[in-house]
Amino acid sequence: MNNDARTAIILLLKGLFYKTDNEKAFFELVTNSYGAIVEYFETIGLDVMIDEEDGYAYLKNKVYENDEESLPKLLSSRELSYKVSLLLMLLRKRMVDFDMQNENERAIVSKEDIISELLFFLDIKFNEVKMQKEIESTIKKVEELGFLKKLKTHDESYEIKSAIKSFVDAKWLNDFDAKLQEYKEAKLWN
Repeated sequence: MNNDARTAIILLLKGLFYKTDNEKAFFELVTNSYGAIVEYFETIGLDVMIDEEDGYAYLKNKVYENDEESLPKLLSSRELSYKVSLLLMLLRKRMVDFDMQNENERAIVSKEDIISELLFFLDIKFNEVKMQKEIESTIKKVEELGFLKKLKTHDESYEIKSAIKSFVDAKWLNDFDAKLQEYKEAKLWN
C-alpha cells in the first residue's frame, strides 16, 4: 500500500474526508487502492462510503445480517443538541433549494442568514449576547461535523458541504419534524 493510500486511511479515521482536502489520497481511495482500503476497514467492522460525484468519503459501522457474527461498533452515534439538529435541517433545506436553482456551484450561506433562520425557531427571552454566543458555538459544532466550511475570502460566509445530503436524508428530516413538534408542544425551545 502506497503513502497516498495510507493517507486516505488516516483521513477517513478522522471523519468526513473531502476530495479537496487531499486529491491524491482521494484518487487512491477510489481507484488503485480501493480494495485494500475497504478490506482494511472491513476487518474492524467498518464500511467505506464514497460519493465520487460530490467528492467525499466517510466510515460507517458495518450492518450485519442476523446470522453473521458481528463485531462491537467502533463508531459511536452521537445525539445532537436541538440547536445543532435545527441548523442541520435548515442547511439541508437550503441545499435542496440551491441544487434546484444552481448547477455545478457551491452552496454558500452567510452567517447573518444562518442567525436569522435560527432566531426564527429559538425563544429570545434572554440576553442577546448569550444567544449570539450559543448560535456561534452551534455553527462551530456543525463545522466540526464537516457540514459547513468557513470561506477564507469572506469571514462571514460558509460553504454548505455536499455530505450533508448523505447524513440529513428524508428519514432524518421526518424524525426531526416529529421532534420539533414535541419541542413546540412542550415549549422546550432551548
